[in-house]
Amino acid sequence: MKMKTIKQLTFIAIFSFIALSCEQESIMKIDPTAASAPTPSGTAGTADFTKFSAIGGSYVAGFTDGTLYTNGQKNSLAAIIANQINYTRSADAQATYTFNQPDINSENGYINAGTDGIPGSPDDNGRMYLGTSASTGETGLYFKQPGDAAAMQTPYAGDKIALNNFAFGNSVLGHYVSTETGGPNSAHPLFNNFYARFGAGGSASPLTQFLGTAPSFWMAWLGASDFVGYAAKGGDVAQAPKPDGATLSVIWGQALTAMISSNQVAKGIVGTVPDILALPYFNFIVSNAIPLDAANAAALNAQLGAGFNGSLNGLAGAAMLSAAEAAQRQLTWSAGQNYILINDESLTDLGPLWDVLVGAAQMSAAQRAGLEPYRFARQATDNDKAVLAAQGVLGLPNTAIPGDPTWGVSWPLSDEHVLTATELVEFETARATLNAGIKAKVKELNENVVINSAGLNRLAMVDLDGTYAAWATNSPLSDNGVVVTYDFAPPTGMWSFDAVHPNARGYALLANKWIEAINAHFGSSIPKAQVGWYPGPALPEAVN
Repeated sequence: MKMKTIKQLTFIAIFSFIALSCEQESIMKIDPTAASAPTPSGTAGTADFTKFSAIGGSYVAGFTDGTLYTNGQKNSLAAIIANQINYTRSADAQATYTFNQPDINSENGYINAGTDGIPGSPDDNGRMYLGTSASTGETGLYFKQPGDAAAMQTPYAGDKIALNNFAFGNSVLGHYVSTETGGPNSAHPLFNNFYARFGAGGSASPLTQFLGTAPSFWMAWLGASDFVGYAAKGGDVAQAPKPDGATLSVIWGQALTAMISSNQVAKGIVGTVPDILALPYFNFIVSNAIPLDAANAAALNAQLGAGFNGSLNGLAGAAMLSAAEAAQRQLTWSAGQNYILINDESLTDLGPLWDVLVGAAQMSAAQRAGLEPYRFARQATDNDKAVLAAQGVLGLPNTAIPGDPTWGVSWPLSDEHVLTATELVEFETARATLNAGIKAKVKELNENVVINSAGLNRLAMVDLDGTYAAWATNSPLSDNGVVVTYDFAPPTGMWSFDAVHPNARGYALLANKWIEAINAHFGSSIPKAQVGWYPGPALPEAVN
């Protein structure tokens, strides 16, 4: 039962907003008063912005559209904050400075090796973009080709001591305190290609290299990438480690103590882990995304539902499975929208129980073999989240299996494509634990007289919990007359096409949250970034 049209129907539902949003282009005109506004200025307050440096994950580095590339890096979160800090230098009669980043020097960046699996070949995938098919007229996401594998592998040739941005992508908190992160052993579990470009080569951890440049003021956004990476992989621990709030709090506390202890005068700002699950990436695909007609629904009920549900009832009747779980896992389909079929590894593994039924001659070996793929199966509920990557398989036939069962309909989506309700609770518990640890450590260090012998309260903190949900709830936003929407719809969207990282306009919005916290804590008056001066998502390109 292939039902290939499900892919198309879901695809259109996800991107239907694009056609409507493109109509807004006519209102996005440059405000003459904004374009001719005087150069903003500000004051440093009790902070010293002589040298501003940053460390963190993909957001601080400037990842956009799924990877790091030149235009995205130019508008990294750290670069935008640095640009606004520069306005305080003229007011304090200091020369402006260049915020040095380890330039990636790549138009497209690199995501993966494409269909042939060979890096460096023409089908390598680079940054994501929005395209409209010339043949079908459908609008969707594509990859720029060729991707630039060499850019990620080429060491930064500039002066490392002069660098201001030590952020890198695909990171976890443990990367920042390990000397193995930059190699030379590329087989080490903590080796990171993006950080290897900095050239430490095992001589220093990222944190040590960062502090070695002696910033007078710094920003550090650590820990958020642990949660982004895990959630984006659907909670699949085979692809990304599960964040443990208590463990991360210990590592984070050690890192922050090192930062504030390394210089008795330098000041800085840190951020909490935002509400990651409010990102568009986790909210585009609804749980009941499967449209079926009456005939296909009836066929599914007869072919799969009857046998699977019968086994559940039999196990419950034999007291081998609770009646509640047997009821929870019943598979039913009807005409209209249906819930996605998923695997949930928090449930009872039905395999050994079915084996018992076979041994008791209550199930044939053939029936048992047919049920094997459904050992952890159930249909999704509104408390589960399918990630945007599921769009690549949802409603398509699984051609690796005889009969081509359909992903999410007659074949369960795999762990990497769904955050189950159980995983979501674990995720939010861990995030809350780390955020509490961050707040407690900041308070502890700000009040430590020994560490702060030159003055207390050297740490500011921006609490980002709830920021994304607030933006989503209040969308469309307005910044100095410029419309900003919580999506990647041209021309107003604030997110890049990977639906995880902001575009330049979104990074400007995020930068303003950090600037507000710096100003509040240190009495500075750094001017906020003008969001409308930064580009939003580009209109769809024609694709053959």
